[in-house]
Amino acid sequence: MMNYEHFGTFLKELREARNLTKEQLASGVCTRKEIYRIEKGEYQPSLYLLNKLSIKLNVDLNEYFKMYYTVKTADGLIGIQEINDAINLADINCLKEVIKKYEDNDDFRQGENLQHIYYAKAICESDIGNYKESLEYCTKGILIENTLFTIDTISEFMYSNVGLAIINCISINYLKMKKSEVAYKILSDLLSLIEKYYINAPYTMYQAGQFSKKMYINLQYNLSCIFLSNDELDKAEEMIENSIEYSIKENNLKCLPNLIYNKFKFHYKKRNFEEAAEYFVQAKGLFKLVKQMNTCIEIDEYAREEYPEILRFLDDRNVVVS
Repeated sequence: MMNYEHFGTFLKELREARNLTKEQLASGVCTRKEIYRIEKGEYQPSLYLLNKLSIKLNVDLNEYFKMYYTVKTADGLIGIQEINDAINLADINCLKEVIKKYEDNDDFRQGENLQHIYYAKAICESDIGNYKESLEYCTKGILIENTLFTIDTISEFMYSNVGLAIINCISINYLKMKKSEVAYKILSDLLSLIEKYYINAPYTMYQAGQFSKKMYINLQYNLSCIFLSNDELDKAEEMIENSIEYSIKENNLKCLPNLIYNKFKFHYKKRNFEEAAEYFVQAKGLFKLVKQMNTCIEIDEYAREEYPEILRFLDDRNVVVS
């Protein structure tokens, strides 16, 4: 690693090597004050700002920035992996233990590592219905990365993987708080951001990785759920079809069962019971394929209460859904 006090020291050296004043570097990119604060180590640039500075200086600043932004020690790397593993397994008790293990560790007191702690705490609070507390942790986490963040400016910046996850967590909290309009805005802006800067990235350094591809599918799924609940069926159908097509293209089978289940709900709302029954059977088969047996039981129980016509349709045709 290069011997710099912080990222701003490196940026200053690079600027001076290009014979640029702070005003010249800031022109068309940001304010002179932001450049001053970055170089003093008082302000961490967002990914969006790094992108613009990279283009201005004709060098990819992301890798250099990560050397200072993330604490790349063994504890840091292992701790982040343990947090992500617990989140992927949806094991809240395990996640709480991991938080206790690392939150007082010096390697988790700043930057991306601290973001992971806040994100993990946000998930734990949301799981027990403390949505406002969860939002507070989300806010603390995202402000580490982007001090200019607001719900109204989401699509104006780029974010790290954990930053994207935190913003998605914010939308989920608003959904659970029955504030669907706010959740819709966040999800829509996040979807637009990922399409613009990752899926259709103009620069190879920002092309979508597996995380952003997975989030892209999940965002479309969450938006289709909102459209279905609001009976905006045309919008729901378009979002479902797009996400199914993209899931198959990317060979992402994990998300496919929920998408097919939403397709079932779409046809049920349209009273196309034959098509609905077909997708209901397909969804159950896919949930079994990815070993989500509890979900199979849950959708059967839910169908008896909310979608009785499907069960009658299957009974009339002697279709056995095990």
